[in-house]
Amino acid sequence: MESSIRTLHVAADPGDGTDVSEYFECERDRITVRTAAPATGLDLLVGDHTDVDCIVSEYDLPGCDGIEFLDAVRETDPDLPFVLFTSNGSETVASEAVAAGVTEYLPKTGTERQYEVLGDRIERDVAAYRAQDRRERKRDTTVGLLHDLYAVTTDTELRFDEKIARLLESGCDRFDLAYGFLSRIEYDERESSANGMQRIVHSYGDHERLQEGQTCPLSKAYCRKTIETDDLLAVADAAGEGWESDPAYDVFELGSYIGGKVLVDGELYGTLCFASTDPRGEPFTDAERTLIRLMSKWASYELEHAQVTSELERQNERLEGFASVVAHDLRNPLNVASGRLELAQTECESDQLDHVAGAIERMKSLIDDVLALAREGQAVTSPEWVDPGAIAEQCWRNVATADATLRVETERSIRAEPSRLKQLFENLFRNAVEHGGSAVTITVGELDDGFAIEDDGPGIPKADRSDVFEFGYSTESDGTGYGLAIVKEIAEAHGWDIDVADGEGGGARFEIHTTR
Repeated sequence: MESSIRTLHVAADPGDGTDVSEYFECERDRITVRTAAPATGLDLLVGDHTDVDCIVSEYDLPGCDGIEFLDAVRETDPDLPFVLFTSNGSETVASEAVAAGVTEYLPKTGTERQYEVLGDRIERDVAAYRAQDRRERKRDTTVGLLHDLYAVTTDTELRFDEKIARLLESGCDRFDLAYGFLSRIEYDERESSANGMQRIVHSYGDHERLQEGQTCPLSKAYCRKTIETDDLLAVADAAGEGWESDPAYDVFELGSYIGGKVLVDGELYGTLCFASTDPRGEPFTDAERTLIRLMSKWASYELEHAQVTSELERQNERLEGFASVVAHDLRNPLNVASGRLELAQTECESDQLDHVAGAIERMKSLIDDVLALAREGQAVTSPEWVDPGAIAEQCWRNVATADATLRVETERSIRAEPSRLKQLFENLFRNAVEHGGSAVTITVGELDDGFAIEDDGPGIPKADRSDVFEFGYSTESDGTGYGLAIVKEIAEAHGWDIDVADGEGGGARFEIHTTR
C-alpha cells in the first residue's frame, strides 16, 4: 500500500486557496493537503517537520514572494520538495526559483489538467526525496554500526560475553530487527546436517525460542540453510520467498532473517544472526551484508582466540605442575644431603667437604633456574599496557649493581606481563654487571618496534652470539647458563623476537622486537 503524501499548500489567502486541496481530495486522495499562510507554514517547519512531505507555494504572497519564502524554507531543510505553482510566472521568476533551489517550477494553466500535472510532480519528487532519505539513513546505520563494532571489539577491558551482548543489541538497533543471537551447531559431519542440534549461546530480544540455552533440531532452524550456503543467508520477506512451508518458519515464525557462519579453526562453530517476526519490506543492502560478514568474522576470531588461550592455560598448568614436582623431588634429597653435610662438618674438617657444599649450592641454583625457565616459558595470556622504562628503573633497585649506572631513554608503552618483563630486565642487568664490570653503564633505549638493553662492556663476540641463549651456555665457571635462556623464553612467551648486536661503544646490545 502506497503511503500518503502530506502536502503544505502556501497561499496568499488560505480561505480562498482551497482549489488544490479540493482536487486532490476528490481525484487523488493519497495526497493530503493543508493550506496555510506563509508565517504559519514556516512555523510548521520549525523543529520536527515530519508532518510535511512537500510544499506547494504560490508566487504572490503577503509580505514576501514565493522565492523569498523558498529561501526561508531552504534554511530549515535544503532538500524538502518545493513546487512553485503560480499564475504570475515568467522566465525571470523561473530562473530565480531554480537558482534558489526550487524542486519544480510549474505555471498554472487554468485547466483541470494543471492539477493532474501537479499531482504527478508531487508524487515523483516525494518518491525521490524519500529514497534519498532512506539512502542517507542506511549510510548512517552503516557508519554507526561500524563505529560500534570498532569501539566494542577493541575494548580490552570487556569479556567476550560482554562484547557479543553489546554487538547483538547494536545490530538489532541498526538493522531495525528485533532479535539477534549467536548459535552453537553440533552435528556429525558424516551424517546429514538435519540430524544436528542448534543451541542459542548468546541472544538479544524477547523471542521465546531464541533465548540463551534454548535448543531445537537443526532441521527446524533457519540456520540449517545458513550453514549450507557459501556466503550469507538473507531473507527479507520469508512468506514472499516461499518459507511458509518450511519447518523453521512454522517453529520460529520469522518474517525476516540474515545470518552468517561462524568458524573456529576452520571448523563450523555456529551462526551469528539477526531476525524479526515482521518482513523487512526491502532487501538487505550490500553494506548490511558486509557488516554481517564482519561481525561473523570477528566472532570467529574471538572464539578461536579463546580456544587457543584456554589450551595455553591448560598447558601452562601442566608445565607448572611438572616443574613443581621435579623441583620438589630434587630439593628433598638435596636438603637431606645438606643436613648430612653439616653433621659431617662438625665431626671433621676437610676441604673435600667444602667442595661438596659448593656442589650442593650449585645444584640448588640450577633447580631454581630450571623452575624459572619452565615458568617463564609459559605463553603469556593476559598482557597489559606497561611502561618498560619505569619497570627497568624498578628492577634496577632489585639487582646488586655495585657502581654500575642505568640510563633510561624510552617513553613508549608496550603490552607485556609485568612480572615476567621484570624478570627479563633483572636477568639482563645481572648479565651486564657480571660480564661488563662493576662500573658498567647500561642503557634502556627505544626501537621502532620495541626496546633495547645495551651496555658499554666488552660485548659478545659474533661467533658466540648464536649460542648465548642456549640452555647451560656460560663463560663463567660458576654460572648456571640459564640466565639468558630465561630471557629468550620470556620474550618468546610474549610473541617477541630477541637479537644480539653490537652496542655503540662495542658492548653487548639486546634488541627486543615486540611487534612482528
